[in-house]
Amino acid sequence: EANNLWFRYSKNSPDVVSGLDVSIRKGEIFSILGGNGSGKTTTLNLLAGLDKPYKGKIKLSGKKLSDFKGGSLYRKNLALLPQNPKTVFLKDRIDEDFCEILDAAGIADSEKKGRIDALAERFGIKHLLDKHPYDLSGGEQQKCAICKLLLTEPQVILLDEPTKGFDAYSKLSLSEFLFELKSEGKTIVIVTHDVEFAASVSDRCALFFDGKIISEGVPTEFFAENNFYTTAANRIARGLIPNAVLCEDVVTCFKK
Repeated sequence: EANNLWFRYSKNSPDVVSGLDVSIRKGEIFSILGGNGSGKTTTLNLLAGLDKPYKGKIKLSGKKLSDFKGGSLYRKNLALLPQNPKTVFLKDRIDEDFCEILDAAGIADSEKKGRIDALAERFGIKHLLDKHPYDLSGGEQQKCAICKLLLTEPQVILLDEPTKGFDAYSKLSLSEFLFELKSEGKTIVIVTHDVEFAASVSDRCALFFDGKIISEGVPTEFFAENNFYTTAANRIARGLIPNAVLCEDVVTCFKK
């Protein structure tokens, strides 16, 4: 959670985040939407501890971020995936990249292969382990990047524009992946411009404007009551089918 958060990049620059309050529940998918330059990515960096607010507090499970010492915040607590998943990869093969992060976590060599194989089997990426990260599709890169983060066993996963450049199939695959993580009790925070994706995967959505969150709610309420940030299905069905947010909602209504 964040309370009365304020942040600017330099002393004389304008505030990017101004009075932000947000509380994210354990085990939910929470999406933040808003225009370009509104401060969404900056907020994600603040929640990840990469930037420091000059006023306000951020807590994870009731503990201040500043109280996590020696990199402990990123071990079994929190992980951030930036907009470009390529930046996560450092080696020429996916399995080598996975070994590298397990090295950093102090995992014994004898345990590495078992952990990597189990994760790859569960999330369907075993056939990608010997590939170069740059030879993968956008969806495959995103999936492998998230799996690399999962090797640190985070409870909270922060995703910045995870569907950027994705086709419909890749978005569906990613949504199923996120639901699987949610079923494990993971908390997922997404910053996105993709209103349809946010509506389909989120437990709650929030609108970021002028440095803070100005509204939030479950997707049916959030998008049905929003005139600007809403889905194509809602724009078409508004006034005809109350609270229709997804294409599936419209189809279901006509089936009845």
